[in-house]
Amino acid sequence: MAILYVGNLPFKVTDEALAEHFATAGEVAEVHHVRQSETDRSQGCGFITMADDTAAAKAVETLDGQEFEGRELSVCLARP
Repeated sequence: MAILYVGNLPFKVTDEALAEHFATAGEVAEVHHVRQSETDRSQGCGFITMADDTAAAKAVETLDGQEFEGRELSVCLARP
């Protein structure tokens, strides 16, 4: 498994829509969307766990800089 950091997310995006978008690169194991605790509004970033390194590499290559719901995503491997 490999974890990706995703930045510049649309504020109203759902976890389901995010998982569906990243599934174009490979199997998505988990979506963790960072949200404000009081309002449940997106903080504009999150983490996507891809099932394998190949899917993660493909996601970075194909989705970084791509427009998603009106915003240009920033996608990279998450750092510890």
